[in-house]
Amino acid sequence: MMIEYHIDDNFKSMWEKKILGWYSINKRNLPWRTPENQNFYRIWVSEVMLQQTKVSTVIPFYEKFIRKWPTIEHFYEANLDEILKIWEGLGYYKRAQNLFKAKELLKNKQIDISSKKLRELPGVGEYISSSISAILNDEPCVVIDGNIRRIIARVFNLNINDKKINTKIKDISIKLTPKYQNGNYCQSLMDLANLVCKSKNPECSSCPISYTCKSKGKKTISKKAKIIPIKTTVALVINFKNFFLVEKTKKDLLQNLFTFPLTNFEKNDNKNLDKYLENSVSSWMVENNVNEPYKYVGQVTHKFSHFHLKVLIVKIRLNERLKLRNFIWLTTKELKKKPISTLMLKIKKKVGC
Repeated sequence: MMIEYHIDDNFKSMWEKKILGWYSINKRNLPWRTPENQNFYRIWVSEVMLQQTKVSTVIPFYEKFIRKWPTIEHFYEANLDEILKIWEGLGYYKRAQNLFKAKELLKNKQIDISSKKLRELPGVGEYISSSISAILNDEPCVVIDGNIRRIIARVFNLNINDKKINTKIKDISIKLTPKYQNGNYCQSLMDLANLVCKSKNPECSSCPISYTCKSKGKKTISKKAKIIPIKTTVALVINFKNFFLVEKTKKDLLQNLFTFPLTNFEKNDNKNLDKYLENSVSSWMVENNVNEPYKYVGQVTHKFSHFHLKVLIVKIRLNERLKLRNFIWLTTKELKKKPISTLMLKIKKKVGC
């Protein structure tokens, strides 16, 4: 099957030489690459943070995280709220929850750094396990993420709409993975993808492997753009004096974060928002035995990975601090200490609290 890609020993040797040579001169100065950070804990945290997130966004969060918990032994003492709080604004909070679950397991388990065994940890899939083991153990395992996929697809001019595209990319990657220096090799591909073989406007003239690139800077055939659904919810900002009603939500995307009460996320055609708002607020009030007038404040939007959310915001001022099932009252000062989502920050800013 590999014959069609013309990958022989000479090709592989030249490929490796060109890429590693380029990396030795052009590699990025990233905090998790410094000598003191070359241990399982610090590489693990960086790889989890880098999932679906830009390097420039991750750096300040990573540095703050390591300052708070410099070793895995320090991290063992962290509770979930603390982890979510320091993760605040980084998004994809499931990652933070998986870090918590994984470190609870690691308290009583020997760390076996291999691409196979690391996958036993919550939140650690094939890419992260392989990347960690390649970097720390130089294991000659295949490391593939979206950046590396882009390089392989371009160099070999693959049609990414091909049903067998993932198999082809993996086959090629297996063939090209070096027996030695795999840690540097996989990081060199990451840097090459980010600095040269960018998704838009690749800088082919600076590419060390342009001599063998079959696409020659042409855009690879892109997948059809997916229609991103839009959902709607209502946020109820309910207060009594300087107390606000919040919940520790169980919603999948925001699980264990503190938020103002939110109605169910629903698809809405945007034609009857006034009616939707009235019905949603009325239903929530009946369910929670609240009977006070509300004021519409405005709306905010938020992008999740697979849908966009429109949030209609209402304020309700109570004359007494009611006891409501599954909700708690917090002062503004107390709420600032709790982990909240970027969505919650947007709502707070809109309301001015």
